[in-house]
Amino acid sequence: MLDSIVYARLDCDYEVAMDTLRTFNHDLAKWVEENNPQHWVISKFKKMRWDKMTRSLLVEHKNGLVKWNGCIGPKTEENIAFNIAKDENYITYLHLGSSNKVSNGKTFLEVDLLERTCTCKAWKISGIPCDHVCAAIRRMGFDVSDYVDDWYKYNLQEKICFGSMHTLVTHGMPMIDEDGTLCDVLGHTYPFLNPPITK
Repeated sequence: MLDSIVYARLDCDYEVAMDTLRTFNHDLAKWVEENNPQHWVISKFKKMRWDKMTRSLLVEHKNGLVKWNGCIGPKTEENIAFNIAKDENYITYLHLGSSNKVSNGKTFLEVDLLERTCTCKAWKISGIPCDHVCAAIRRMGFDVSDYVDDWYKYNLQEKICFGSMHTLVTHGMPMIDEDGTLCDVLGHTYPFLNPPITK
């Protein structure tokens, strides 16, 4: 029940979860409201909303960038390879300038490489050249990966990942010495208070 309050991303979801908690235990709901939910409830965060899962996915993606072989990622390369395999039997006609007509055996589709459009609209939606566009690009003798939208490319992915991973500011943090005393940045020492011993 508390998880649904903590992980509620929208205020309306938070309110629904709080109503459920009030029905279950009014005192507990009051305690939640009085203990600074803006510090631990996602929908109440004042700044960027990064939850644990989103952050770990970003870190995983950032670490995966190191393994990229080319200018685009491995999943995008797989999509392009799949689209190229589908375009093997397509017939491409150079139409006007950057415009091509591609026949898939059923109909003609118009592909414009300068405008970055295809009649099927898949390229515009996904940012990855569809099978018709791949046929036209290859017919012109160009590299398909050059026509992938920039947000799939290494340079922009690197900027996205490295721009969102802010390091924790650690200046001015107290340090605990080996003997258990607390030492601040100015060198002042304070006795370290251990938690009370209970039976």
